[in-house]
Amino acid sequence: MTSPSRLIESFEHQAEACRRLESPMYGAMLDAATEDLSDGGPVATIVEGFDEDPVSAALPLRLMGGVHRLVLMGLAERLARHYPTVGGSPDLDSIGRDFLATVRDHPGYLRSGLAVAPQTNDIGRSAPLLAGLWAVAGNAKRIRLLEIGSAGGLNLLLDRYRYETSAWRWGNPASPAVIEVDWSGPAPQMNSRMSITSRRGCDVSPLDVTDPEQQLRLLSFIWPDQLARFERTQGALAIAGDEPPVVDRSGAPAWLEAALGEPVERRTITVVQQSVMWQYLDDASKRSVDALIESAGERATRSRPLARVSFEPAPAGYGGRGMMLRTVTWPGGEDRVLGRGHPHGAWFEWEPEVR
Repeated sequence: MTSPSRLIESFEHQAEACRRLESPMYGAMLDAATEDLSDGGPVATIVEGFDEDPVSAALPLRLMGGVHRLVLMGLAERLARHYPTVGGSPDLDSIGRDFLATVRDHPGYLRSGLAVAPQTNDIGRSAPLLAGLWAVAGNAKRIRLLEIGSAGGLNLLLDRYRYETSAWRWGNPASPAVIEVDWSGPAPQMNSRMSITSRRGCDVSPLDVTDPEQQLRLLSFIWPDQLARFERTQGALAIAGDEPPVVDRSGAPAWLEAALGEPVERRTITVVQQSVMWQYLDDASKRSVDALIESAGERATRSRPLARVSFEPAPAGYGGRGMMLRTVTWPGGEDRVLGRGHPHGAWFEWEPEVR
């Protein structure tokens, strides 16, 4: 059983992370949850007996997702007045009391909701991923896009969104999903000739983004005072309704082994894409994924190249803020860092360098 001190630590850590990532609303609510947990209140009753590590399993965000679902379903009227996602405006002085009242009123629902792991599938990450795709495409006109850790597969549809940045614009102006990014540095070299001819992903627990219940789950894990994230996800879900992404239920190593063994047309580049999922793999799975991609890279040719585009936390010892956009291309295995960005896509610094 998880110790009370570890539970408290998880809520304190998450409160600080939310404030750092510009969600003062969740910072205040998690402060209230931490105090209540210390006092043995309703939060303590709900999380009692949680049998995973509360930090690595993101226990506080599981609780907050359940509370957000109550608000979105119209079952937490007192708290709804604070939630921008339903037209409210946060009052940081009273939100803690209203949060605890809601928790007290719905213990069973919130306890069962702890089984649901957070998945946001944030399409703000599509801006750096698209720039990475342009960087590796070269002369290839056709892209075969493979994504590991896809969740609902919304980032597989990255060419269907509209991008409005401080340095460049791209995409259909009528797209219901608009991604705005504070972009530092020059615009990336755009590739208007490329076409994603096939796209597929995998996830150990994929979301069906055409299912209203799973749409609600996805939206509930978006921090409610970050309304732009919420609205662009709603837009992406509308796009996915017309063109549902295919996401297979599978771990990354087994799925990649099969996908990378399939035949590929000439002048088609295979791109393995990933974003903010690496931390959820164990070390053995990471080694397997790396080995499978490198082995496929050794088989790559000029007419059938391979690339890896990742937007993940920087490895230990590599300084700097934010997530790292990194590409590796074969034949040759050129390894480049293209820049760094906010994990939810709010900003990006384009600074290409060869590692």
